[in-house]
Amino acid sequence: MASNNTSPIPVATFGKDPKVAEQVREKLLPDIEVVHCSLTLDSALAELPALCSGDTSVSPSSGLGTNAGASDSSSRKVPQAIFFGGGFTDDEYEQIVAAVQARAPGIHMVKVQKRDVLAAGSFGPNPDTIAKIYRKKMAALAAA
Repeated sequence: MASNNTSPIPVATFGKDPKVAEQVREKLLPDIEVVHCSLTLDSALAELPALCSGDTSVSPSSGLGTNAGASDSSSRKVPQAIFFGGGFTDDEYEQIVAAVQARAPGIHMVKVQKRDVLAAGSFGPNPDTIAKIYRKKMAALAAA
């Protein structure tokens, strides 16, 4: 994970709740930066494969993520991973993974589901718990 001397790791997210997405984004800083957030399957399929393959002309239709505030495509960042939040189905996950990996096979897929949050001792979509689980899963990827 990023230290004080390095840039944050850019990630994209796919989740259904914009409020939770924004709260989790804040909790992941400063070492993980959510650059793009997709809230629907259609937007994820349209935007994430292109962005993950390096097309920074893609701006998040959700208006969430630091790429949304970038004034031009040269200042937008390409995610190294996609974080999947709760509320998605296995079919949605598989569709997005297949679409992204077809264009950007090196992108890491990290998902946190309701059972992960419950196992961590929280009930409901707890942004603190979700951020901790994402950090733990990213650390495991970095160590692999």
